[in-house]
Amino acid sequence: MKVLIVNGSPRLKGNSAEIAENLLKKYHEKGDNAKIVHLNCISMKGCQGCLSCRKNDSFCVVRDELGGMLPEFLEYDLFIIISPNYYGLVTGQMKIFLDRWYCFKTSDRRTKFNEGKKVFFIFTQGSPNRDHGKSVIDWGKYFFEGFGLKYYGYILPNCNVDNTDMVRVKLPDIYMNLNMFA
Repeated sequence: MKVLIVNGSPRLKGNSAEIAENLLKKYHEKGDNAKIVHLNCISMKGCQGCLSCRKNDSFCVVRDELGGMLPEFLEYDLFIIISPNYYGLVTGQMKIFLDRWYCFKTSDRRTKFNEGKKVFFIFTQGSPNRDHGKSVIDWGKYFFEGFGLKYYGYILPNCNVDNTDMVRVKLPDIYMNLNMFA
């Protein structure tokens, strides 16, 4: 299986990064082809609204690192998207990343992804109340299913900014949910 893990957190030692690194290790142990993209470590600009990708049934024409990666995204079987809760939303880095998905639809608004592709979205948050992340999980379902992708949303509460203890406690649960989904 080909897996892309996307860390939307700006912190490379935080909860989202801890999840990403552990999942990468797990997939490599299974012999899967997996890689991580730390969004804060690549150059990327927001969607320019030029519509060139849709008019020409091409990929994004913005010349940055993300633009060069976008065509290969169609090859992945599973996307694991991880973002911390920033004021009830995904991070700015994640929003820019997802806005650039506009090029994954054709001029007649059909998805470019082949059937059977999946997205497992993990939303980390400091709050113990899972309801604080529910609107983002619901939005993620609408967004990713709009590209014909199968979707599973997972909220991980109690993720203190100072440590990754809750991530270590919840990793077996994340693995179990991923195994049942993927």
